[in-house]
Amino acid sequence: MAVKTFAAIDVGSYEVGMKIFELSKKYRLREIDTIRYRLELGKDVYESGRFTSGMLDELCTVMRNYKDIMDGYRVDAYQAWGTSPFREAKNAQIAIGRVEQNTGIRISVLSNSEQRFLSYKSIAAMEADFQKMIKKSTAIVDVGGGSMQVSLFDKDALVTTQNIRLGNLRIRERLQSLEKETIQY
Repeated sequence: MAVKTFAAIDVGSYEVGMKIFELSKKYRLREIDTIRYRLELGKDVYESGRFTSGMLDELCTVMRNYKDIMDGYRVDAYQAWGTSPFREAKNAQIAIGRVEQNTGIRISVLSNSEQRFLSYKSIAAMEADFQKMIKKSTAIVDVGGGSMQVSLFDKDALVTTQNIRLGNLRIRERLQSLEKETIQY
């Protein structure tokens, strides 16, 4: 089997990240590069419910750069996922179309459930004791830019999970007014 390359792009609330992997018989799956670009897409969406034109211009620039990087690595396949800002923006379909038209990269939007499922799978893949850990009462808290997810496991099963729209971007926005009024902000 020849070595194949795959790129995974995460377009989130405060960062656009890309990881490039090699897939081969020898190494199975091996990460060969990680690229991150801080872009607070969630800031405008959480405030106004829409992506601004300026943010979309910057996102298109980032995605064109990522496409060039993928070409440099001769990536065989890729997947781009959008998260919370795309679920909440009133103009999400326009944003997705604009990115695809300008870059050729199609962004698929993950539901909250899909996003959390992938998070749990990645924890299980990286953490050797994951199965042992969830046999007893365990809470996993995933804090993102737009929300946090609290999931309770017990006896190898997910007991309950709750999404709270209170991520680090939203908290920062709510506390920003205190900065001018507080000495030790």
